[in-house]
Amino acid sequence: MTDFNNITPCGGNCTECEYLQNSECKGCNQNGGKCVKLWEDSCKIYDCCRKHEVKFCGLCRQFPCEWLKKNLTWNKNGIKHLYELKKEYQKRFAEFSLYLPALWKKIGTHGIMTLSTCSENLPTSRSMSMVVIDGRFYCQTDKTYLKYRQISENPKVAVCQKNFSIEGSCQCIGKPLKSKNDFFIKAFKKYFYGSYKAYSSLQNEILLEIFPTLIYSWNYKLTKPYMEYFDFVNLMYRREEK
Repeated sequence: MTDFNNITPCGGNCTECEYLQNSECKGCNQNGGKCVKLWEDSCKIYDCCRKHEVKFCGLCRQFPCEWLKKNLTWNKNGIKHLYELKKEYQKRFAEFSLYLPALWKKIGTHGIMTLSTCSENLPTSRSMSMVVIDGRFYCQTDKTYLKYRQISENPKVAVCQKNFSIEGSCQCIGKPLKSKNDFFIKAFKKYFYGSYKAYSSLQNEILLEIFPTLIYSWNYKLTKPYMEYFDFVNLMYRREEK
């Protein structure tokens, strides 16, 4: 079974690379598309996937484009392999999606949630007013604060909501009041009007978007505890009795 944690935009797998195994390279995705042993500049396939907001080429609406056919020269079976990855990914997505409505209903649309960040071996946690929209978590903060600096240096974050632990990746998507972020302001104004009035229009305020990579929680059926795991990278659900 494919581990999509390690799949690169071109369909490769960095864990099989000798440079990663020898600690000479951290991997394509971890290096922002740069492979220290193969090229110095960012990979154009990596950049293209980020532009189209897909994990790998096979998930792009334009796949397989003519440019990819001409430039995926290091793997003669690359296009075929990407087709196979696409098929596997879509099958898993269909199965995984069946579990999501109940998950999002339990998490809810908003709440005061704890956001944990870390950089330079300094972990910090802070309560944030968050809204949940289309499976993503949103909050705003001041770009002069430590929280923003830590996220800029290390986008890996964790969120705690009710009995849920959420691991994910965070990015800044501009000022809260920009027109492209109206979807957030509509929800934030509804649930946290006081914070909206006090902070959303401030000069240094920025909007954070958190993509969950793993969500897990403790639950009980009668008196028997169990854990639920939702792996958003590999699109897999697991229930573990305790």
